[in-house]
Amino acid sequence: MEELLKRIYEALNREDIYNLELSKIFPYIENSKFREYYSLLSTLCSKKVVMHCLAVSLYTYEVGLKLKNRGHNIDLDLAVFGALLHDIGRSRTHTIKHGVEGAKIVREHNLDERLALIVERHIGGGITKKEAAELGLPPRDYIPRTLEEKLVAHCDNLTSGTKRVDINFVVEKYKGKLSCDSIDHPVITRIVKLNNEIISLLLEEDTSHVQGYVEGQHTKGHT
Repeated sequence: MEELLKRIYEALNREDIYNLELSKIFPYIENSKFREYYSLLSTLCSKKVVMHCLAVSLYTYEVGLKLKNRGHNIDLDLAVFGALLHDIGRSRTHTIKHGVEGAKIVREHNLDERLALIVERHIGGGITKKEAAELGLPPRDYIPRTLEEKLVAHCDNLTSGTKRVDINFVVEKYKGKLSCDSIDHPVITRIVKLNNEIISLLLEEDTSHVQGYVEGQHTKGHT
C-alpha cells in the first residue's frame, strides 16, 4: 500500500508520468477535477496531510466501487473528491475544528456545497449539536447523513496516517483519547455503528478490508 501511494503521489506531481497500470488501479489520477482539488490540497497542506488524504481517497474509491456494484445509489466521484479534501482544514488547525475550517476553505473556493458538508462531517462518527457547543464549534449537527459523507468518515476512521487499521484499533484509540474503558461512550458508539452500517451495505461482497465490532470483540466480515 505504501508503494502504491508513493506511485500515485509521484503521478499527481509530475505531468509527464503516465502509467496505464496505475490508472486502472486508481483512475482518478487522470481525472481533471481530482487533479484540480489535489493542486489546492497540496498547495495548502503538508506532505504528511496530503499523503493521508490520498490514502483515504484510495480507500473510499475501493469501498465505494464495491457499494456501487452492489446497486447502492452513491456518487463515487463526490465521495472520492470529498475524501481527498476531508483534511484540508489541517492547513489552519489540527484541532477538532479542522473539519469546520476545511469546510470554510471549500466554500471560499466556491466548490460544491456537498463537498463542504463531507469535510465538515467527517470526524469520527459525527458530532452532535450539543457536543459541538461543548467543543467550541458552531452549534449545529455534524453527523454524516448521506452515503458519501458516511463512507468518507468511515474510511478516514480506518486509516491511520497512510496505513489501514481495523475497527478494534480505532476503538482502542478513542478509549485512550476519551479516557474511558467502555465502548458505550456515545462517540465510540457512533463510530462502531457507522462501521457496521457500511459493512451491512456491502452484503455478500468481500469485507476483509474492514472489521466488524460486536460486544467488545472485533471480527472480520459480517456483523
